[in-house]
Amino acid sequence: MARIVTSADGEPVALHDFGGDGPPLLMGHGNGLNAGMWAAVVPHLQSRFRCWGIDLRGHGATRPATSDHPATSDYSVARDRFAEDVFACVEAVGGGPVCYAGHSLGGASVVYAALRRPELFRGLWLFEPVVVPTTFGERPLPSFLIEASRRRRADFDSVDDAVARLSSKPPFSACDPVAVRAYLEIGTYPTETGVRLSCHPDDEARVFGSGEPVDFTRLAAITVPSVVVAGGEAAEAHAVPAQVAPLIAEALGRCHFELHPTLSHFGPMEDGAAVAASILAHFEALS
Repeated sequence: MARIVTSADGEPVALHDFGGDGPPLLMGHGNGLNAGMWAAVVPHLQSRFRCWGIDLRGHGATRPATSDHPATSDYSVARDRFAEDVFACVEAVGGGPVCYAGHSLGGASVVYAALRRPELFRGLWLFEPVVVPTTFGERPLPSFLIEASRRRRADFDSVDDAVARLSSKPPFSACDPVAVRAYLEIGTYPTETGVRLSCHPDDEARVFGSGEPVDFTRLAAITVPSVVVAGGEAAEAHAVPAQVAPLIAEALGRCHFELHPTLSHFGPMEDGAAVAASILAHFEALS
């Protein structure tokens, strides 16, 4: 069972204790995903860290496990609200400073959090955080991402059916089956006819459409030791997260950039051992 903590505006946030020995490591997920995405990474970290997985508002176990689920919800998807979800989880594991590993939205959320309360973080490991500079224009992400999210299938006969269907095509066909199953076990709830994704496709689209460009000169104020990691998709037109990753690394006050050319934006779900090695190398250097 996930522990439910409360964000500043009263929204619930699920926090999963994945176990392990050592100081706390909080792990944040991408839009539409949940803490289960880290399932292939966590076993490689448990000898050094007590691993905690966050389900940001509207994702994973944060949703009520009932069949009476609206198509969309009215929770705020402002990035500062996601930052407050992170604050609630830091408080729940002892108040910080903590190490934090974040993917995509989970990485962006902690960037916003560190702008407000840098003292809560000992170090940051960020895989393609979706923080887009003002130079990219008024709409940071391509509109087709929003439309593709809305078209995503939400209902399945069972978790096994969801695993089989999603694993049959990209992006999940390239992912570790352990991570795909963990994501769907956490990220579905039962209905009268099967299971439904707890992050509804319309909510996922709403998050994609809500991001605002950021003045990257602000990021220099974040002097928490950080690494920004990217996969090898930067040359592709749609790969905004990979394209902005080195720009974020350059803008942060104390950061270096790391490229993993064999990984995509779903890197933590693709090669758990390689991702864990990168996380450990960064945080052990802070000891």
